[in-house]
Amino acid sequence: MKNIFKFSLLALFLGFVSCDDAIDIRQESELDEEVAYQTVDDLQTGLNGVYAAYGPDFGGNGAGDIILFNALFTDNIKRGINSSGQGNQEYNFILQPGTDFPNRLWSNRYAVINFSNRLLRAWERVAAGLTDENEIVRANHIKGQAIAMRALCHFDLLQYFSPNYQDDNAPGVIIMDFVPNVTETYQRNTTGEVFEFIKADLDEATGLLAGFTNPPYYINGDVVQAIRTRVALCEGDYETARTLSTDLATRFAPVQPEEYFAMFIDDATSDEEIFTLARVQGDNGVVSLFYANEATISGSPFFELSNSLFNAIPSGDIRRQVLVEPTSDISENIILIGKYRGNAADQQINDIKLIRGSEMYLIMVETMARAGMLNEAEQAMLAFRQTRNLSGTVFAPDYPTVDAALVDVLAERRIELAFEGHRYLDLKRLGTELGIGIDRDDADCASFSAPCNLPAGDYRFTLPIPRNEVRANPSIQQNPQY
Repeated sequence: MKNIFKFSLLALFLGFVSCDDAIDIRQESELDEEVAYQTVDDLQTGLNGVYAAYGPDFGGNGAGDIILFNALFTDNIKRGINSSGQGNQEYNFILQPGTDFPNRLWSNRYAVINFSNRLLRAWERVAAGLTDENEIVRANHIKGQAIAMRALCHFDLLQYFSPNYQDDNAPGVIIMDFVPNVTETYQRNTTGEVFEFIKADLDEATGLLAGFTNPPYYINGDVVQAIRTRVALCEGDYETARTLSTDLATRFAPVQPEEYFAMFIDDATSDEEIFTLARVQGDNGVVSLFYANEATISGSPFFELSNSLFNAIPSGDIRRQVLVEPTSDISENIILIGKYRGNAADQQINDIKLIRGSEMYLIMVETMARAGMLNEAEQAMLAFRQTRNLSGTVFAPDYPTVDAALVDVLAERRIELAFEGHRYLDLKRLGTELGIGIDRDDADCASFSAPCNLPAGDYRFTLPIPRNEVRANPSIQQNPQY
């Protein structure tokens, strides 16, 4: 049991040490961190490892990826012309404790949490010996980023594994603010407890990151504010979400079409990027989730843009140019995914835009509507769509009710945030509230011989606790109906 538990919850613990170092463990579950961490430079190296371990692409290929899962399990993807069955299980709404994606997400996020906790443990020792003021400030910035990453990982886990994150008493996930012993087992904390832990971490990170402004590849105060905005939205604290998102949407305003297009081929860092994950050669980036080779019709596409998503994008909208790869053959219903078409350095590499000002803007519109500011929400949505318009008329939305506004926000999020890891969670949160589930185009579901519909609120909008964890950790509670 101990070995299985070590693989599941404590996966990748040895990521900061060599194979030889792993043999020299002084006692069970403890590595020789005194050698690994002696200076602030060593702490920075450890922090770089935390960043490298985290990501919606998990640094690799396959159905375990957040970006791919959010599109594949929902309604944004159909089978590609060179598919040999990749993703068939997820497209057929098959989720079990042994399914690849829940296991990889659980293991990855707890590995990153563990890396952060080990770094924070070493920080206490290194920081205690610092006397230079600049080094003290630098060390505090490192600690703030590590704590924020720990909060972000707990929040990711909570969104996917809590059956109801607006019920404080619902089962959440395991809070890990320490380096655990592999002989121990742990129960799930409640959703309310996890939210309080996340917010406390974000509060501490905010203080530690004062004066740290490096954008957008490192966590700074703006990134912490954006994470806090997401947390408030999921928690149902819409007033806080509106205040925070309005500020961020103003300072990271949606960019105009030319800059928007350049952002997704990595020509330049966009003014609306809040937090971006850098990807370099050897990372086997997002392109490889959809293609065997480069993002072209000759690049062996496994997956294509769904007909229903394509039909939802206005013809004069810059997002059609971004989402649809130029070698697509629309007349033959070959609609290739172009959001990750590589960059000038490598046709298989794109930085991942994890948090953008556009997301904050749409949260602002949603929370305006929830506050009864329907006219303001209409005007804000009109202004947003004008930033994406290349030609034609953009008609003002009409929000006679709050639900009408929320339906429109959900539809806009689908287009704007396509292939950025949001659709499954959007349908879990907004779709359940509005009675909107997965409703695929007939041609899309036929491409996989799969079901076309999954009703709102279905239990599969919450992931199962992975089988490895359940087997190794008898204290943990499985989610309903798994």
